[in-house]
Amino acid sequence: MGLLSDLRALVSGDGPASAELERMELEQVRAMGEAAERQAGGDGPLGPKVRRRYRFAGSVQGVGFRWTTTNLANSVGATGWVLNEPDGTVTAEIQGIREQVDAVIEGLDRYYNGRRWMAGFRIEEARDVEVISGELDFRPIY
Repeated sequence: MGLLSDLRALVSGDGPASAELERMELEQVRAMGEAAERQAGGDGPLGPKVRRRYRFAGSVQGVGFRWTTTNLANSVGATGWVLNEPDGTVTAEIQGIREQVDAVIEGLDRYYNGRRWMAGFRIEEARDVEVISGELDFRPIY
């Protein structure tokens, strides 16, 4: 399989049993996020919404990083944005319940850092920022 086929399998659940298991896990996280969204203000038994700002360095530009981040975030129902920076890093803000945000980061780590043929990435910054109410989707910024 090529890079794009691997990425599609990762986020869509097509392919071997491991991809199916991951799809099921992503759907569970999405369902948790939808349940949290139904709670007043997104807070409830599933936890409050959080928003995390990340700065990624390493092999993050020219490898589909924004596309993969967007698809993973949308797969779990997270909102926010992702942006290529002029210095070669990528910045993203990911919002949802903690499990949604963690699922996006874990998916990126499994794909980009779990491949011997890729240089991978590292997180240079990870910090909480203010939650944005009314945000409806996750999108790349160009």
